[in-house]
Amino acid sequence: MKRGRMRHMLRIGRAAGRSAEGGRARFWALLAATTVVAVTLCSLAVTAATWEGREQRGEARVPTFAEQGDRPSALWSRYWDGYQGRQFTVVVIAPLTDDAPLPPGVARWPGPGEVFLSPALADGPASEDFPRRYGTQVGTISAEGLASPGERLAYVRPTTAMLGTARMEKIVGYGGPGPVFGDLRVVGPRSSMLAMIGVLLGLPALGLAAAAARMGAAGRDRRDALLRTLGAGRTARAWMDIGAAVRPVCAGAAVAALLTVPFLLADVELPWIDYTLYAPDLRRVGGTLAAAVAASVVGMLGLILLLRPAAVHKGTSTTPRAAGSGLLRLLALGSCPAFLVLALTSKSFGAQRSAAAYLFAVVGVWATLPWVIGWLASRISGRASRSPRRSGDPARLIAARTTAARPGMVVRLVAAMVIAIGVVGQTQIITSLLFARSGDEEQLKSVQGQTMALVQTSATRFTDAFTAALPAGAHAVAVSAGDIRPDGSSGSRILQGPCDSLRALRLPCPAAGQEAHVPYGDLDQRLRVSGYQSFGPTPAIVRTGPVVAVDRPGGLQAVVFTDTDKPMDIPAVKRAAHLHLSVKALAEPVAEDGAKSFTVGYQSRWIPFLGTVGTVVLLTAMALASLSEFLRFSQTLAPLTVLTGRSRIFHTTAFWCLGAPLLGAGAIGAVAHVVLVQPVTGGEGGATLSWNLVTAVLLATALLAAAATAAGGATAARRAQGWRPRAD
Repeated sequence: MKRGRMRHMLRIGRAAGRSAEGGRARFWALLAATTVVAVTLCSLAVTAATWEGREQRGEARVPTFAEQGDRPSALWSRYWDGYQGRQFTVVVIAPLTDDAPLPPGVARWPGPGEVFLSPALADGPASEDFPRRYGTQVGTISAEGLASPGERLAYVRPTTAMLGTARMEKIVGYGGPGPVFGDLRVVGPRSSMLAMIGVLLGLPALGLAAAAARMGAAGRDRRDALLRTLGAGRTARAWMDIGAAVRPVCAGAAVAALLTVPFLLADVELPWIDYTLYAPDLRRVGGTLAAAVAASVVGMLGLILLLRPAAVHKGTSTTPRAAGSGLLRLLALGSCPAFLVLALTSKSFGAQRSAAAYLFAVVGVWATLPWVIGWLASRISGRASRSPRRSGDPARLIAARTTAARPGMVVRLVAAMVIAIGVVGQTQIITSLLFARSGDEEQLKSVQGQTMALVQTSATRFTDAFTAALPAGAHAVAVSAGDIRPDGSSGSRILQGPCDSLRALRLPCPAAGQEAHVPYGDLDQRLRVSGYQSFGPTPAIVRTGPVVAVDRPGGLQAVVFTDTDKPMDIPAVKRAAHLHLSVKALAEPVAEDGAKSFTVGYQSRWIPFLGTVGTVVLLTAMALASLSEFLRFSQTLAPLTVLTGRSRIFHTTAFWCLGAPLLGAGAIGAVAHVVLVQPVTGGEGGATLSWNLVTAVLLATALLAAAATAAGGATAARRAQGWRPRAD
């Protein structure tokens, strides 16, 4: 097509878009859809850039260990600490030479007993006492030394007296090939986050884009058919469609670009999940972000052209095509059962492959299910249309014939709602699955969980300074393994301590040189929890004696505790252990000592966060789809005003055209959700299906159907009163 004619068709399309019925609503719909699509694409680019920047900074601080013949410049070691179940790394450093290189992000060498903390630790809860827990804080770690701005990290230089209490490695510098530490040890792979965004944001964005692209489709389809009859080619009609949509699409891209700018200028903390995006990482991929915004424009315009009605060849019938015709519909109808079978049999592929296969299959089912619902509606409507013909019910006849002839109307109406059910349901299931594999959050927040701490140190006994620094009313009992079996496991646990400490745990106090045996079920619940990971459900051998290492060459392991109804100052115990026992002493409350990590539970907060955003997008898509159908519905029924003076026919027809498909889609969506979650529910570590959520989905569907029926009937009746014949 010549350039002048192309510009002419663009102008015609732009004018047609402004003057079309519902043109203003479609303008805002396309603008919103393009914005969401662009933001979703930018989110993928931001995720990749964040992972890359985090890995680069994490690798830059990995020490280069001294090899034979090298001149070491510093001593280096690390260990885990934590609070509220969140683990972080504490790095122990000490220079050996005057020119020893500094770790990235540390401005100067701390003196003996001094500490550099990351901002997240320095600004942490005052009750945790981070500035004094490992020594005296003298500075903060800059962003260059942190994997992410919100990372929790500490660099500690021990005092001369404490320097020899733990084994440390000799290093020559940083940026070596050694293992990473800090957040890089606990974050998941990049592919998992990209897949999560693709499912929880990408699928809703696609639903919103499709709803916006086909908004007011009936009028445009008639215009397209008229132009085709007059001889307009496919290219000319495509340029007209682009002309009608290019302004709102470009405006949406501009809005997305403006929303991205603040993230490039300063670090932004995301709400609820407590994660801060690092602006320099995003500025490094500014070109990629611009390309993502441009891709959203191309993608939206391409989707508008893809969803145009197929050409009708000469000689074919003018009767509306039956449901199931069209390549896209046939692919969807054939793929949906295949995806369902794949989801139900995905367990047989192995752990890693089954997760990917299950996720792929679930996305496929929810993406194709609206087409199946549209096909079912058309088939049921075709049969139902014969019943009202005999009974004389005009509303049911109109609705049945319309639905049978236009299954795409049902698909557009229910698509966003069906996908919303899928997103909400999968958000609940995946969150439940991750929390089932996380630590006991109820125990973590309980009073009893803060009354006992497990202390491990390379020393063989508690020092007087440590004992004096313990909170008032604290007791201590040494713990060790007993009856070592050939496979290395223990058949019992040994508990040794003074009589007053043993009695505080309701244990017997045998005479010196004697032992008492206590079954596992009679032990204090805190002892069963804290020792389960090391000893399992084994009985205890109780001895009276000092708190020293018992048959344990690696050092002392003991529990420090108070009464079950008196929370202990856990930070004070940790500070005493770090400053008076060993540089790398471990002090862990019983609430955090278990076979399951709390890290998975904290990371799972991304899922409801993204799921909520995706649900809001889908609600917007539902509103647009409903508005589009209301406009089409009211315009179609308006001529009935010359045949009947009653408004009841409009409300009844609205129920069968709008309310009934929504009710059916909600029920089918709820059943599909229950079926799809079967492979991941049940058993230890399995997800839990929320029947309350299923009930809420059905109730919400009923309310939405009632609202759609009322709004559609009222709109049609109101427009019928002022209807006048006009050319369209």
